[in-house]
Amino acid sequence: MKTAENNILVIKLRYIGDVLLTTPVFEALRSNYPEARIVALVNKGTEAVLTDNPAIDEVLTLERHVNRINDLMIQLRLVRRLRSYHFNYALELTNSDRGAMLSFLSGADKRIGYRPRDKMKRINRRFLLTDLVSADGRQHIVEYHLAMLRPLDCAVKTRQLRLYWKDADEAGLKHVFETDKISVDGQFVVMHPFSRVPSKAWRADNYAAVCDHLYETWGIRTILVCGNDNSEKNFLEKIKTRCQCSPVHLGAKLTLKQLAVLVSRAILFFGIDSGPMHIAMAVNTPVIALFGPSRKFRWGPWGDNHQVIQKSWPCVPCGKKGCDGRGVSNCLEELTIDEVVPVLDAALRSRVPNNEKQSIGLRKND
Repeated sequence: MKTAENNILVIKLRYIGDVLLTTPVFEALRSNYPEARIVALVNKGTEAVLTDNPAIDEVLTLERHVNRINDLMIQLRLVRRLRSYHFNYALELTNSDRGAMLSFLSGADKRIGYRPRDKMKRINRRFLLTDLVSADGRQHIVEYHLAMLRPLDCAVKTRQLRLYWKDADEAGLKHVFETDKISVDGQFVVMHPFSRVPSKAWRADNYAAVCDHLYETWGIRTILVCGNDNSEKNFLEKIKTRCQCSPVHLGAKLTLKQLAVLVSRAILFFGIDSGPMHIAMAVNTPVIALFGPSRKFRWGPWGDNHQVIQKSWPCVPCGKKGCDGRGVSNCLEELTIDEVVPVLDAALRSRVPNNEKQSIGLRKND
């Protein structure tokens, strides 16, 4: 355990799921530097993933503005603020030019980042960072992040993802249920079927068939959730109109913390490679995820009791946004309901007592 006081900056300028997957790094830093001031810098809109985390003292956000002059002023204010902390260490987990530049401009004595694999990078990271870490591109992203701790000789006691919320978030979720007249008894499945990357999504009629199967076979209702994007909301509407049962359509009504509370109380999470999938992992809810072109060894569910359904084709995973530039992935288009339902049934069989149908609604937290 390190005893000297230190100021530590951790930079991750990506999306919600990416930021959540850095939480084991903060746990390790707090364990090794219990007296340190640990500050996170993330993109605006992703900060809720890290707020309330006891391993983090402060979460700063990178904002952008369409006007170049205004944007420059925003960046200069951020740099001045970063420099005021007098950081001893900066860990740049994004592997980006912007992240490396902000690490350099923070004035941190020791600036740690990934060794570049792309020789065409616009900025030479060797000039901006003091320590370059070689990381295996085939390891899970959690281990990829933890590799950044090697120059600090940090012991890693846990690799568990963490997400925290307050009583107000639980009260906010309860208010949404009361407003929408949703029952608070029984078990349910949370489904997140779509994102702004259509190549990751299954067909709407297949999702509807899953909702109907869960209701008819198990007596379990599905709660549909999505992001605040019209394409996502419209896709949920398509699913609901194709259902014989009546799934709960929450759409984008929940905050990130309220969504975490909801998922923590679900019997199962079913969906795609997305931020909500990683949230389910962080709150210990079993995940069944559909993967098309995504690399499950890199982005798959982290931890135990999770499963990925993915075609075993030679071209999978390709990492592309659809086949032949169409924005549609054949490996998902041709994934059948008969390949998915048995996996869901096997997971539920071990969780629903005596294979009995459950009352419909929201299960209370244990």
